[in-house]
Amino acid sequence: MLATEGGNGRDAEADLRRVVRAEPGLTVLTGGQTGVDTIAAEQALRAGLPVHLVFPRGLRQEDGSLAPARRRRLARASVHELGSASFRYRTWTCAYLADAVLLLDPAGGAGCRETARAAAALGRPLLRPAPGEVSAAQVERWLTENSARVLMVAGCRASTLAGQPGADRGVRADVAEVIAGAVSWHDCLTRGGE
Repeated sequence: MLATEGGNGRDAEADLRRVVRAEPGLTVLTGGQTGVDTIAAEQALRAGLPVHLVFPRGLRQEDGSLAPARRRRLARASVHELGSASFRYRTWTCAYLADAVLLLDPAGGAGCRETARAAAALGRPLLRPAPGEVSAAQVERWLTENSARVLMVAGCRASTLAGQPGADRGVRADVAEVIAGAVSWHDCLTRGGE
């Protein structure tokens, strides 16, 4: 799917919004970046959740275009490429597509600050737990309270995490809690328990 800035961009974003919402239950959405985005997508796929990845033009990540090995690990995800190469545009598009934004930011990255700005400006509920302080029950409760059908999971890039000793391991544990909560809410939605 290709969306562009300006003119036809609004129509393309609306079309993409419909596509992302087509799955029953809860869908996990990420910006396709290295680090938290990729970890969340991989864990959500393993848990059987629908996953959509939204990339800037060229399938850009911080270390270049989406590498074939990484693409294979994410093969079951729906991949969307925007018409703009801008990471900022991708972030705002993801926040627009989401019902709720969960931000894991143990290292204080600039992209995380932009995600928080986008969520606030677009009126999306934002959950930003401190490292190690997120639980599956908390995530499920928050998703339920916000009737979320599309959850954007965002956070630090791999290079930012690499500068924080133990951050990668901690993020993986936090993402596991997020995905466990997401699975519980997804199961509730698909059983008609909304």
